[in-house]
Amino acid sequence: MSSQQSSRPEDSLAEDIEEVSAGVPIRERYGLMLLLILVGYVLSAVDTSRFVLSLDSILWVTLLLTALWSPGVPKRLRRVGLVATFIVLLTTLSLGLVASEAANGWRLLLVGVAQLSALLAILNRITRHERVTLQTVMGGVAAYALIAFVMAAVFHSLQFLTGTNAFDGVVAAGDYIYFSFVTLTTVGYGDITPATELAKRLAVVEAFVGQVFLITFVARLVSLWTGRLRR
Repeated sequence: MSSQQSSRPEDSLAEDIEEVSAGVPIRERYGLMLLLILVGYVLSAVDTSRFVLSLDSILWVTLLLTALWSPGVPKRLRRVGLVATFIVLLTTLSLGLVASEAANGWRLLLVGVAQLSALLAILNRITRHERVTLQTVMGGVAAYALIAFVMAAVFHSLQFLTGTNAFDGVVAAGDYIYFSFVTLTTVGYGDITPATELAKRLAVVEAFVGQVFLITFVARLVSLWTGRLRR
């Protein structure tokens, strides 16, 4: 009895959110996710005013909700995700109003958690596809781009939380996402370089994950395509 009563607030909140979004059909919307990612990329180069920070938090939470509102996500997991997403939104919005480096650092980490959660939700879905579709390709592209955003959020948060320059050559907030994409794709221009041991190791991890993702995703596409041809 007590365990049921203790879980009521979360269930009630999730049910309220589900009721509000009851008219939204559960389906794959990877085109919308790619659009949100593009908007997030543009916002990364804009000033860091409170309005922009709030808009950035809302954008990534919307992306996470879109990923959770896909077929194949268990109802219970979707409920937990809805509650967690709502909490992340309130926390990031609150931290965005606090003018301190620590608050900015923690806000970026929470945004990174939302991005990583959306990434995992996308991969969980597209790896279950039985044939290659446009949604499969768009989902893969969205997941690949999210790797760069997650790492950019981690790199940028280190700048605020450690109080040290994680990179040499960074001149603006948008340089973090620039460096992350350059590292992910292993282009390595060298105009921005890691300045700390932790940043160096994270950069290596990102480059490695990016290459493994491409290999496994392309292999998955080929497997689905050849299997379809054989059938």
